[in-house]
Amino acid sequence: TKFSIQVAKFLKQNQKNAEIICVDSRQVYREVDIASAKITTSEMHGISHHGLDLVAPDKGFSVAEFQRYAFQKIDEILARDAVPILCGGTMLWLDAVSENYVFDEDPNTKSDKKSPPRYPFLKIGIHLNRKKLYERINARAKKMFESGLVEETQKILKKYCTDALQRVSPKFKIAATSFGYREIADYLNGKISKQQALEQNQKRNRNYAKRQLTWWRNRKDILWMEKLYKSI
Repeated sequence: TKFSIQVAKFLKQNQKNAEIICVDSRQVYREVDIASAKITTSEMHGISHHGLDLVAPDKGFSVAEFQRYAFQKIDEILARDAVPILCGGTMLWLDAVSENYVFDEDPNTKSDKKSPPRYPFLKIGIHLNRKKLYERINARAKKMFESGLVEETQKILKKYCTDALQRVSPKFKIAATSFGYREIADYLNGKISKQQALEQNQKRNRNYAKRQLTWWRNRKDILWMEKLYKSI
C-alpha cells in the first residue's frame, strides 16, 4: 500500500495523475476496517482510491463482480488521462483483471478460460527477506490488536451474528474470515487468551503470505523488486 502511494506521488511530481484501485477481497466490505488493514483517509495522501467499502458485510461480492467493477474504474481513470494502479494481495482478483478471466458458472473460482488482456499491465512484486517479512507481519497483527480490533469484532458480531460466527448467513461468512475476527471471537468466548488470539492471528497471516508467494512463484510476467522494505 505504501509503495503504491509512493508511485502515485512520483507520477504526480512528473505531471501525471494516478488513482489506486484496491484489490482486496475483504476491504470491499464496509465496517471491516481494522481486520482488513484498510487504508485510512490520512494515509491516502490525497490520492484517489477505489475498491473500498463497496458492500455491507452480509452481502456477497465475487471475483467476477470485482472484475467488472475494476474494468469500469480503469476505463474511467484512463478517460481522465490518469494512470490506474492496482494494489492488493488477493491473488485471484488481481489475475482475473490483468489476465481477463472468463467466468461462467462459478464466479468465485479460478477460471481456465481467458480472453485477450483488456489493458497492458506492468506487474510489480515486492520481494522481502522471509525473516523481515514475518517480522512485519507479526508487528502489523500486534498493532491491529492494539488499535481496536477487539472492539471492531464485538461490533461486527453483535450486528451480524447470532452466535459468534457459528450461525451466520453464508454470505457473511466471507467477510467474517477477515484476519482477527475468528481469533477474537474465540477470545471473547473464553476459549483462548488474548495472547493466544494474537499468536494464532499472526500465524494465519504468515500462512497467507506463504500462499501468496506460492501463487506468484516463478511467474515470468512479474518484475520483482528487492530491498524496498526500508523505504516502505
